[in-house]
Amino acid sequence: MHWAEKIAEEIINKNPNKEEYVCSSGISPSGSVHIGNFRDIATSFYVVKALQKMGKKARLLFSWDEFDRLRKVPSNIAKITDNFEQYLGMPYSMIPDPHGVCNSYAEYNEKEFEKSLTELDIHPDFRYQTKEYRSLRYADKVVYSLKRRKEIYDILMSYKTQDSDEGERESYAPVNVYCDNCFKDTTEVLSVSDDGEELSYKCKCCGNTKTVKVREYNLIKLVWKVDWPMRWSEEGVDFEPGGIDHAAASGSYVVACDVAKKIFGIEPPLFQGYGWLSIAGLGDMHSSTGMNITPAGVLEVYEPDMVRWLFAKYEPKAAFSFNFDDTIIRHYSEFDKGLEAYRNNQLDEYNEVVYEFSLINKEQRAKVPFGVLASVAPIVDFNAEAVRKILAKIGVEFTKDDESRLLRVKNWITKHQPSKLYKLLPEKNVAYIETLSDDEKQVLNKLYVYLRDSEKLTEKDVMEFLYSIINDPNLTKKENQLKQQKYFKVFYNVLFGTDMGPRLYLFLSAIDKEQYLHLLG
Repeated sequence: MHWAEKIAEEIINKNPNKEEYVCSSGISPSGSVHIGNFRDIATSFYVVKALQKMGKKARLLFSWDEFDRLRKVPSNIAKITDNFEQYLGMPYSMIPDPHGVCNSYAEYNEKEFEKSLTELDIHPDFRYQTKEYRSLRYADKVVYSLKRRKEIYDILMSYKTQDSDEGERESYAPVNVYCDNCFKDTTEVLSVSDDGEELSYKCKCCGNTKTVKVREYNLIKLVWKVDWPMRWSEEGVDFEPGGIDHAAASGSYVVACDVAKKIFGIEPPLFQGYGWLSIAGLGDMHSSTGMNITPAGVLEVYEPDMVRWLFAKYEPKAAFSFNFDDTIIRHYSEFDKGLEAYRNNQLDEYNEVVYEFSLINKEQRAKVPFGVLASVAPIVDFNAEAVRKILAKIGVEFTKDDESRLLRVKNWITKHQPSKLYKLLPEKNVAYIETLSDDEKQVLNKLYVYLRDSEKLTEKDVMEFLYSIINDPNLTKKENQLKQQKYFKVFYNVLFGTDMGPRLYLFLSAIDKEQYLHLLG
């Protein structure tokens, strides 16, 4: 059984008669939303699919926590604008867009992520928390929370190591108040009425002091561990994932569950912790630091179905990395192989569901392997028509459907693997050839004669010939492998002036030999 189906069963068993199940997720637009954040919505997305597969009505809810404060300036924002520190403490939704494109900093980050969700064919029911709070939708719950502020204080302190303080308990208010003059949360709550209907605050930044009616003042937000369960209550949430740190002994989810039961009188939703994603060589991703790869960046090199496939394939707790080395070729190969098995009903139950949940177009045809395109496309500057002609020579059909994959090959090589932009040398590498031994020159000449005299070259024939002139039957397998590496290095230097190059037998059979014969002979 797929991991999403197991969670769906738990949800149904907990509340079997509910008319519609709500699976929630949420992100704070503190910067460009990274691919690691996508795991939050992806987890709920697959649980919704599992519930629907079981015949249940289910909805994917996504919250933009844009009414949160700016805590730090991301490094990528610091590079494009000065004095962004002036907005620290303000809600993301009330900060100007430093790119000058959208109405706010929050909106810019939101639109960037939402565009990727559309490409991934994920269409949630959005909640924009600035709109929800400023419309006073939550006013009753805010007043109620202020009225029960001392009980909330006791719950929160029960999860802390330090002792509670009676004076602190008396003055505690479970809210963040934004100043209506400078719009920062650098405020101190001076007093709260016993019924929670009024509060007074003083802004430490601009000195503004005010007494406000809570039901009318739309710049008040509940603190996170109260805000979260309040929204569970408002939206009727049945499931919500989160980072594994939230489920720690005194983590946000555990505390929020206590608040949900004791203050709001609801059963908390099921929770699933998920592992972190990282960028190989860069570490864990964080939107607020600017150190990330966005879904848009991933979609430049990974097809939408493949992104969905990777997140469906790994159980939420399993951590994995996104990197853009040759691993991507393995990912594409594994995806293509699994897709073929899915078409032929040859997958096990788990992977059958993985593909069922991942494929946007279930009728899509098999595409030209990513690795094949990566071997030939750079030689013809990624020109689609030239690629089609080259692949036709080796019996591989390249159609219009393959052009999107060709574009992703181009993005991968030009943006992440520029060392793979192999170009044939303009003239014979005489200086290098003079350094070769007699044996090496002899093998090189044999290859030249074979290619020159062969009317039709196939990848298989070239491969067999190469190994026939390199391998020595008197050597061990390991010794021949070392010899192969040595001679391939020779061939690559003669053709490209580098120690490495494209898949050689594919290249030699696919490319017009008149382009390279003069370099060998």
